[in-house]
Amino acid sequence: MRSRKTVRLNGVNHEIDSEKITRLAARLEPKGIDKYWVKIQGRKLPPKQVVSELLNVPLVDFTTMDATRILGAVGFQVHSAEDKPEPIRVQSDALLQEYLRSHGLTDVEVDPVIENSSSRPDYRLRADGFELLVDVEELSTKPQDGRIRGGAYNPYGPIREKISAARRKFKDLEGHCCCLILENQERPRIGLNWQIIMGAMLSDLGLPSSVGQQQGEALKHSQVSPEDTIISAIIVVERYPIGEKRFRLFVYEREQELGREPGVEEYLQALEQAAGTGRDLSLNRVRVRVHENPYAQLPLDRRLFRGPFDERYGVIDGAERFGQVYAGSGVAEFEKLSSAAKLLSRS
Repeated sequence: MRSRKTVRLNGVNHEIDSEKITRLAARLEPKGIDKYWVKIQGRKLPPKQVVSELLNVPLVDFTTMDATRILGAVGFQVHSAEDKPEPIRVQSDALLQEYLRSHGLTDVEVDPVIENSSSRPDYRLRADGFELLVDVEELSTKPQDGRIRGGAYNPYGPIREKISAARRKFKDLEGHCCCLILENQERPRIGLNWQIIMGAMLSDLGLPSSVGQQQGEALKHSQVSPEDTIISAIIVVERYPIGEKRFRLFVYEREQELGREPGVEEYLQALEQAAGTGRDLSLNRVRVRVHENPYAQLPLDRRLFRGPFDERYGVIDGAERFGQVYAGSGVAEFEKLSSAAKLLSRS
């Protein structure tokens, strides 16, 4: 994204433009790189050389710190030979980072060092005066996925493995809001709907072992151990296929009008007409679903994660029941269209 800024060097204001810097870097022949460099379009260049050429200022008239500040103003990062390599992140992190960027959540620290703790969560996020620590877990494929004795399908097992791993990581981070983020693109058989998430987290504490589909599951009371209070919330990051849901609703309503299923040609024509509209099957939004732990030592503040396609599940006010406590405007507007739309939204 193009960025323009006014920067000041040696008492003089300069207008700088990220696109102009990119074009300049493409034609520069890099001088010797000692300790610092800036990477532009895949090429490493001395930051002072770039700024000197850009502003027509002699190299001796400013410092590397000045160059770092000027280039950083329009999004270019200066690196040092002493920098630690950036950790390799899984696909789930890329999806999470896309969500954070799109919602302006940029105060993020990777592998933060936490005072008085040996644990290293994946991220520390600060927003609106709040801070939370995050462990990101991706559900990768295994031959024995979701199976228990006798071959029956167990939807909770793989999720509970991730919950246990997160509890171990967060065990000495008392006083911090700690969240587990789950992402599932490889394992479609492992459901991550809200009933499954809550069943995996609370079946021995607050929900029946067989979680129903209706809103407002009853909470039970049983002994809560300290480890059950560690995780503040489980957050699923995913793509909400709003275009596909709108198209499916359109097809359903067309069926009701015709009194029959559309033929192949009619269906293909509907697909063609949907391209580039709000019913385009490729249209989606990265969103999060927050599942609160009602026994958390430090709950995740409900003012966080309130995007237009986000959802949140927690204890319903005034009753010991668990259900939806927030739906973003994009979800709510779609669900208001009809009872069929509400069913499609949850599928």
